[in-house]
Amino acid sequence: MAYTKLSDMLGVALELRASSLGLTIDQLMERTGRSRKTVERMLHGLAGLGIEVQPSRLDSDHHLTKRWRLRGDMPGLLLSLQPQERGALERHMQTLTDSTTSRALAKLLANQKPLSNHLAIDEEELINRTAHIGRTGPRTQANEAHMAIFERSIQGFERLEIRYRTQDRPRASWRSVDPLGLLFGRFGYLVASRQGYPATYRLDLIEGVRPTGRIFQAHTGWNMKAWAADSFGIYHGDDILDVRLRFTGEAAKRAERVRFHPSQKMRRLRGGLIVQLRCQGHRELIHELCHPDWLGKVTIESPDSLREEFDEYIEQLRSVTA
Repeated sequence: MAYTKLSDMLGVALELRASSLGLTIDQLMERTGRSRKTVERMLHGLAGLGIEVQPSRLDSDHHLTKRWRLRGDMPGLLLSLQPQERGALERHMQTLTDSTTSRALAKLLANQKPLSNHLAIDEEELINRTAHIGRTGPRTQANEAHMAIFERSIQGFERLEIRYRTQDRPRASWRSVDPLGLLFGRFGYLVASRQGYPATYRLDLIEGVRPTGRIFQAHTGWNMKAWAADSFGIYHGDDILDVRLRFTGEAAKRAERVRFHPSQKMRRLRGGLIVQLRCQGHRELIHELCHPDWLGKVTIESPDSLREEFDEYIEQLRSVTA
């Protein structure tokens, strides 16, 4: 049997094993990107590998709906995490705020072989140079082949050449950069130094990557997570401001449960809530204040420069219906 076909069949088995409810053919098609006939052939082919599949139904299912699940366990060797997979899970753990999910993932990792000392040191470097800004909403998918190169280069301080298309240019061009870290929010970004200053490059706008084999000198005293925390979002080109916001009514209760920024300080007042922030990324902060949860129930008390920038932004929005 061809390696690719075997790998696809084992992928189907893993999907079935990971689901307590069982999966329909449509769900397997969505997860594997294969046609109905191909998925059905893979299900039948699992029997030849000694992995039995059985039909399953939920009480809430339509009477014509068929689910499939594994009968019994999969061989333990097939469930062992590869070093790259374990490393990815360890990095993901750093982003979790839900204690139940974090504990469940810790149990999964505890039952797996740990990384070697050499790989663990590389993984720590990558964890220290990866930041998540915790925004909800649509997210773009990163190119896996590119990501593997970025991660190795960040760990090994290897200069890269990237073919990058800025949003205002029709064509991409090659440029040489020193990769410093990865930043994830609605979009994913490579943080890299060019001409001595860190800049962000959207991952979905990077059309090509070439390792150069040349090592660059690490920035002494520069901390990726601290740099990321300076901004309310992604942008780092404006001034750091001391911001004071006042939330009223129901919005005050909601805001009290929100972590807007690592620097935030909150003070409850009668009928309201004061939130103080120290950050840059003014435009992204303005976007947040325009959210329906806050609109009409939040006031920018200071600084005046942010109030003026907000007014200018509202003027620009009026052009949408002009």
